[in-house]
Formats: sequence, structure tokens, C-alpha cells
Amino acid sequence: MSPRSPGDGPSRLQRAGRFLNDWKPRFVKWLLALVVVLGVTAEIVEPVGDALKGQGFLGGSFAALIALVLFDAVSGSEPREAPGVYVLPSLNDLRTPFREAFDARHIRVDFSGFTMQTLVGLLREPLERLADEEVRTQEITLRIIVAHLNLPMSLPGRLDPAPEHPARPAGTVNFTDSVENRRRMRDDFTKPNWHELKSLLNRVHERNPHITISCEIRESPQIPERKFYILNQEKLFYAPYGIVDTHVSWHDHDYRILDTAGFGLRYGTARIIGWDRRSPTLSTREIAEHHMEWHRNLWEKLEYIKPENPVIPDPRWVAPAGPVR
Repeated sequence: MSPRSPGDGPSRLQRAGRFLNDWKPRFVKWLLALVVVLGVTAEIVEPVGDALKGQGFLGGSFAALIALVLFDAVSGSEPREAPGVYVLPSLNDLRTPFREAFDARHIRVDFSGFTMQTLVGLLREPLERLADEEVRTQEITLRIIVAHLNLPMSLPGRLDPAPEHPARPAGTVNFTDSVENRRRMRDDFTKPNWHELKSLLNRVHERNPHITISCEIRESPQIPERKFYILNQEKLFYAPYGIVDTHVSWHDHDYRILDTAGFGLRYGTARIIGWDRRSPTLSTREIAEHHMEWHRNLWEKLEYIKPENPVIPDPRWVAPAGPVR
């Protein structure tokens, strides 16, 4: 997997346009609601009606009726978003829910992905805050599932020119396993990410030894199709992996691979989809619980289904020996 920067968020002009689109129907609705109230009041309270009609504000019950019809039309045309559904255009937009999750006394983050590259990036800021401040947090639980990279896989994998054949389009390539690319992913991503995460947890433990920390990584034989982030068993976000034909350079060797690129803006405006388990909408809650159950099932199976040759030989964080200052 090659490093990729997060997709850019919407421009100021786009944000301004969205703001106007959101507030224009609301303003019209409020204005028409005012007209409705004035029209009804004018019909009920005779002095008010005489005063308003005398000023030319209302034309009697007909004007009130027209305003009521328009009010209903505008109310019905306003987009209705499902509560508890999140559509995020950038990985940076996940930083806010991560910060909010770390305000809890009992913090739990569940993850599934390739090398936890983005996960560590999102955990870095809140963990550094816990390492720099005395906090009331009581418990941190991290359950991380990563891809096993010591067995052959075709994605990510090597791309080689296919033999010429009349039935194949020109320029066709074949995908195969790449021992070199899997080694690159292990050495440049999975192992360094695990080392950094353990260092961050060491710092948290040093500053706040009262926090109970549990962190474990389990390697899965499945090739991940998406990144899962579950925050405090309440909010779930997922970002699909795309695929991209690209070239990488590693140890002075250039080669062509089919990579698991992040599902970026070139596929649409949404990069990350999320659901809230606390949503008042039943379908939203069921979708969130469905995905959480998927992760829970995989996590439990990987408790006793282990790789013969793990990428990470020390999959559990252990508090460093020695006195805590």
C-alpha cells in the first residue's frame, strides 16, 4: 500500500453554496410561517386585522391561504437527512469524532484494515493529549485487525504484461502475488505503525498510570475491502478501498503493482460513510449494529485462528517495566 494524502475537503465557495442551499428554504419557510401567523391573527383579532390590512401587509383570508399552501410546499421540499447517518468527504473529518470519543471515561476503538496507517494517524492527537495532561479517563481498549502479509495475495500484488492473445485487449496485464511488495508493506507500514502506537501508549501510561490500557492486534487471512472504525461501540465509520494501477519504488527497485488505494474523491464526493447506534431511526441503528457484529465476529474467530508466521510477533501492548514517574 502506498502512502496517500487525505482528500481535500470542499472549497470555501462550495461550503458557501451548501450553506445558502441549506438556509434558503428555511428562511422562506420562516417568512411564510410569519405570514400565516399574521393572516390567521388578522382573521381572529379584528383590530390587528384592520391595522395590518390598512398598512397593506395582508389581503385577508385569501392571502393567508396562499401563504399556508406555500409554507406546506416549502416544508415538503426541504431535504430530510436521516439522523445518525454521516457522509464525510475527507479522512480529516474523522478527527472530530475521534476527539469526541476520547472524552469518554471508558474509551474503545475497534478497527479493521490493512496496515493501520490511517488509524495511527487519527489516534496520534488524542493519545498525545492523554500523554501531556492528567485526565479522568479510566480505560482505553484498542482492538485492531490487520491484514496478514506473510502469505501470497493478489491485492495488493504485482502487475506483469500478459502474453499477447487475440482475445485480449492490447496492454492487458496479469495480477500475481508480489513477495517484494508484501515485504515493503510489512517493513514500511505495519511494523512501524505498531511501534509508534506502542510508544504513544507508553507515554500515556507514564503520565496517567491509573488508566487501564488494553491494546491487541490480530492478523486476518481476509483481504480487507474497507477500513472500519468503531468508536465506543456507538459510532461506526467505513472507508472502502479502491484499486489503482501504479508504480512504486523500494530499495532502488521500481515495479508495477495493483494497489489498495483509499477510496478518494475521484470516485465521488463521499469518502467515508458512518452510522450511529444511538440514532432514533431503526434502520440506521440496525445498519450500525450489523457492521459492529461483523467486526465482533471476526475478532472472536481470530482469537484462536492464528497465522503460522505472524507479521507482528508481540501483538499485545505491555506496560514497560520499571517505576512510573
